[in-house]
Amino acid sequence: MSAEIVNSHIATPEIANLPAAPMMSAVPNPALAELQDIIHPDPIGAWPWAIGYWLVLAIVISLITLLVIWLRKRARYFAPRGAAKQLLNQLDRQAPSYVSDVNSILKRTAMSYLSREAIASLDGKAWATWLDSYLPAHKRQRIGPLLTKRHQATPLTLDEANELHALAQAWLASKAKLNAPELSQINVQVMPVDSQQSEAQC
Repeated sequence: MSAEIVNSHIATPEIANLPAAPMMSAVPNPALAELQDIIHPDPIGAWPWAIGYWLVLAIVISLITLLVIWLRKRARYFAPRGAAKQLLNQLDRQAPSYVSDVNSILKRTAMSYLSREAIASLDGKAWATWLDSYLPAHKRQRIGPLLTKRHQATPLTLDEANELHALAQAWLASKAKLNAPELSQINVQVMPVDSQQSEAQC
């Protein structure tokens, strides 16, 4: 055997003698055929709400309801004062009856909140003291002398009428709750009369 033939046998293996590679089967696997596509769950919706949302909603509705009730009560409470302000602005400040008209408006407004028995008997100093208790401190001690002039024949000057108008407006604008006058205020005028009678008897 020649050297070339030996070299060719060494360099080139005999492929024919090698076993053939197994071919992949085209038949599908029965186990894989039974698998289905992955089904994603439905997204979580906002409804129904959790209990916390219902509690918050209930609290908000309750607060709104209470606020509406409070506002309506407040509006009803201040309605007589609002009507009195309109009447006061319609008065003629140069009319001889201006002081009496202002006094009448204040009395009717007070009787809208308190009993007639508690207000109707108030007059003079007792009436002025009760009105002053609902005025700012720097405006007190003035409405009494001005209202007293309704018993005089001389009408108020324009400055006095403007001052009385401002005082009446301030009284009507007060947000304080009106309370019935104390007995000491009602008896303010009775005491000087009694003292005068006692002096006369002496």
